[in-house]
This record gives sequence, structure tokens and C-alpha cells, in this order.
Amino acid sequence: MLSVLDSLALEVQFLDRAADFYETHLELQDDRDGHEVAYEVGDTTVVLREPHPGGVPRGGLHVHYAFSTTEDYYAEWRDRLGEDFDLSEFQFGTARSLYFDDPDGHCVEIGTGGADGDEPLTGVFEVVLEVESLADAESFYRDLGFAVSDRGDERRRVRLTGPVDLELWEPQLGIADARGGVHADLAFRTSDPDAAATAVRDRACSVTDLDDAVRVRDPDGHYLTFKPD
Repeated sequence: MLSVLDSLALEVQFLDRAADFYETHLELQDDRDGHEVAYEVGDTTVVLREPHPGGVPRGGLHVHYAFSTTEDYYAEWRDRLGEDFDLSEFQFGTARSLYFDDPDGHCVEIGTGGADGDEPLTGVFEVVLEVESLADAESFYRDLGFAVSDRGDERRRVRLTGPVDLELWEPQLGIADARGGVHADLAFRTSDPDAAATAVRDRACSVTDLDDAVRVRDPDGHYLTFKPD
């Protein structure tokens, strides 16, 4: 139903400070517009957004999300970032990941588990959302076409596979003391935005028609915007 993660928005306290972090340490090139800075990473735009009056959706707070990289670039990231950060590193089967925090408490992961490419960062392959009811959140996202790929040992988290991997967490600290994001702001491409909204309309907190898209607010306050392919 949903084909690709189009954008992920993060709330930041000071835009210049956040932009300097992403441009200095991750070598991203910005497209600045008022209260926002946008970075193109593979198919996904990562947006840094300052809070301002009337700015809804705001972008997520303390979001744990993951950039994909290649095996060759992974070693370069580990060596270079290790000079400035106390990195956490974990291995998942044959995949490896680095974890560190940005100035606004977002836990940034760089892992080999995503799509390959020629760039140092090739896309966004995972986003973690905090939810109140794991069962209800799982049902909501499964109706959008996501499928369960893993469950936590204590059944307090579930991993879903789709156009991006979604981890749904009840309130907790994860790897590298990361937390699931609150009031996250995600946009997806789909062949039929109205059909995607209809699939979850009965449980959504709100459904808003935009000029060329439909925006849904899920039961945990996360915003999902469905855009046409």
C-alpha cells in the first residue's frame, strides 16, 4: 500500500546548531527554508524543524532513526565519528550499527542493514515510535501494509517491515539508551492516498485532506502524510 518513506521530520531547539551538527559530522548538504532545513538522503528527506506558532505537525522529539550505509563506508564512519563521539556499536547477524546522539536528543544510527549505494549515506531504513498500546499500534500499522518481522523478548516492542522498518516501543530505553519518538512526522508515497487513509480512518485521531495528499494522526499522536507516487 505504501511504497517509500518520503520524509522524516525532527524537531530541534536551535536550527543553526542542529544544521551545523548534520553538515559537519554527517556531511549532508542543506536546503534551507525559514524554520526548516531539509537533507536528501536516498529516497527520503530528513527535515530539521524549529517549533514555531501554528507549526503542526511539529516534527518528532527524541526520535531514534537509522541511516543506511555500505560496508566500505561503515568503517570510515566508525573511525571518523569515533574521534568526536563515544559511539555505541552493535552487531545484528551480519549487519552492524553505530549509535550516537545529536544535540537535540535524537539517537542517530548508521547501519549496514539498509539499501546499498555509492553515497556515504544511502537512505533511512528504520524509525522507532513510542506507543501506548503495542497491540493497537501494531494493528493500525498492519492495516497500512506493514508486516511483523520481530518481537521483543518481553513483548514490549515489535518490529514491522514495510517501505521503512518501524519499531513500535512501549515507553522504555533501548540500545544506546535511545527512546521511541513522540509526535513523529512521517510522509509516505503511495499509489492511492485516499485508500491508505480509509484503511485506518476508524481509529485515527484526525484525517485531513491536503492539496495533493491526506494527513492522518494515529492514536499515539504521530502524523502520517500520504502523498501520491
